[in-house]
Amino acid sequence: MRTFLLALAVAACMPLAAYADDSEEFTKDLGRVVGAFTAAELYVDKCNSHDPDGASSRRDILAGWAHANGRPSYERLMEGLTARAPELATQLEPQRRKLAAAIEEEIQKAPNDCSDVAKIFKQDSQFSVERQVRKLMRTAASMGIDIPAEPVVVPQVKKIEDIEILRLAALSARLEAKMAEIGSKQGARRNRDLSSAREDHAERWLKSDGVQVLFGRVVSDDELREWRDDRQSSFSVQCKSFADTAHEANAARAVGQDRVVVGMVRSVIDISSGGKLTLNKCRLFTAEEIGRPFVEEDDSAGLMLRPLEESEAYAGPDNGIQMSSVDRVLYEASFDNRMDGFGNGYVDRDEAIYVLLKDGTAYRHDWSFPFTDLAVERSRQREPQRWFQWTERDEKVVLTHQAGDDIGQEIELQQPQRLEPMSPTHLHARYYYLQVGIGGTRQDRSYVFDNNGTVKYQRSGFVAGNVGTSYIIVNGKKEEAEIASYRFEDFALVLDRAGQTERHFFAVPAGAQVPLPETVIIRGEAYWLDTKRFPQ
Repeated sequence: MRTFLLALAVAACMPLAAYADDSEEFTKDLGRVVGAFTAAELYVDKCNSHDPDGASSRRDILAGWAHANGRPSYERLMEGLTARAPELATQLEPQRRKLAAAIEEEIQKAPNDCSDVAKIFKQDSQFSVERQVRKLMRTAASMGIDIPAEPVVVPQVKKIEDIEILRLAALSARLEAKMAEIGSKQGARRNRDLSSAREDHAERWLKSDGVQVLFGRVVSDDELREWRDDRQSSFSVQCKSFADTAHEANAARAVGQDRVVVGMVRSVIDISSGGKLTLNKCRLFTAEEIGRPFVEEDDSAGLMLRPLEESEAYAGPDNGIQMSSVDRVLYEASFDNRMDGFGNGYVDRDEAIYVLLKDGTAYRHDWSFPFTDLAVERSRQREPQRWFQWTERDEKVVLTHQAGDDIGQEIELQQPQRLEPMSPTHLHARYYYLQVGIGGTRQDRSYVFDNNGTVKYQRSGFVAGNVGTSYIIVNGKKEEAEIASYRFEDFALVLDRAGQTERHFFAVPAGAQVPLPETVIIRGEAYWLDTKRFPQ
């Protein structure tokens, strides 16, 4: 079928030859484009007839392919051409029927091809026509063919009496419903072209609605998200610009409080879990200052589990995973030297701690406190993506996601280190953390232990790097040093100061040098022994 496709489509387009100075090249390109779009749609339709269960997935694949190959431009091109040559549609129809028969015969011979339509679209170059679509649009314009202009979005003008406050959960439900008109959320997670098509469709729709008046909690100095107990809106709102500095300052002061944001749509971003709406010219008010009613509608479809705050994940000393249930604790890390866009070197640092339990489950521990203090049931409910089943295969630990967007997917740990608790002792040493990030940002942290049972710890940072053609140095904020008494309990560094107790995750690699390991893991990050200031 796919060898037959191109010649058939070219023959169909020959009536347009009279309108092109270079008729052969024009009809060849047009034939390829018409053939590709016609064949793609027919292939999906025929496969759906043979395998209805896969129809939803193939709908997603077709939508992503069509977007990547310039479907809006193609449709405007065909509208202009058929207006110029009304007989074209009639002449194409017999060719379409022949192509449908050829595709049906192809599927009868190889029905398994329907299980991977995306592979066919990707591997067969005849389905890659985006460049030809753009070329045909330029050529048609030079030929004087009237191609309809791209539709312009005209924002609706709203009167004050028409304005209602829309909760972000309700907006989230509306946006997902609008994007589902193009393709599914699940399909978009696997297909960036489909995700882009969903974004464009929702963005044009929302821009036409005009000014947005949205309610949520200010979660950072430029972002809002609605919170409802243990759930949150699946979409957040980010302000790319503010109407003035006063509203920008209002946002910074309102972190942690509910507010109404008013602004104009800039973009809609579809991400694996939820999405983001960006606004321009944001203004921030309380609901009372707006003085308008809320939209009342079912918005349950716009809510998702809210990730845990650290205070919610912390259950208190030894109220979490019991040491007796732990099979082993593993640490996997990579430290890759890279260059950013301005020529600054930085370290791409990726560290992970996995707690493998005797019952065959495992937990990725990303909190600063020890896993023995984790609110386990709350974690299983609110951060399911951190829970796995584990097994050993070919002497490697393999983790399988139990829930969440990645359910069923596997992670194979490559060269993990086994971690052990620090033995109850007093140290005389300094352990430091140094991270150089993108743009020359630098973070310094340290724990200075003495053998009298006290520790001094603090953090500092500065930026030193290239920005454009300039080299800059900016001093960062430096935390006040804290001094506390300390002790080690299982995987906890327990700090007591001024009547308060802090519990930091603390571990050492198995087989590490005693009594002073060269590397320790504190709060999930590697710290190194300072042998220059504290020679051993």
